[in-house]
Amino acid sequence: MVMGVSELRKELHDFINHADERFLKMVYAMSKEYEEPEIVGYTLDGSPITRQHLVKRIKAASEGVKSGDFLAQEDVEKEVENW
Repeated sequence: MVMGVSELRKELHDFINHADERFLKMVYAMSKEYEEPEIVGYTLDGSPITRQHLVKRIKAASEGVKSGDFLAQEDVEKEVENW
């Protein structure tokens, strides 16, 4: 049976009105993923950066620091002298 948009909305409203907490959390999580990504900035070339991408970059940078993958201030200063 093929339902139109209004029938789908009505049936989903009925599900939501009678759903348990687990179902509501799943629907909520799915709806949050479906949203348009929130743009929080732009790269130097003008490409948008979404909140999700920024969080991934921050986590990756944090892991790099924890694993010792970074330059000390003195090393950066030495590199800058050679520019």
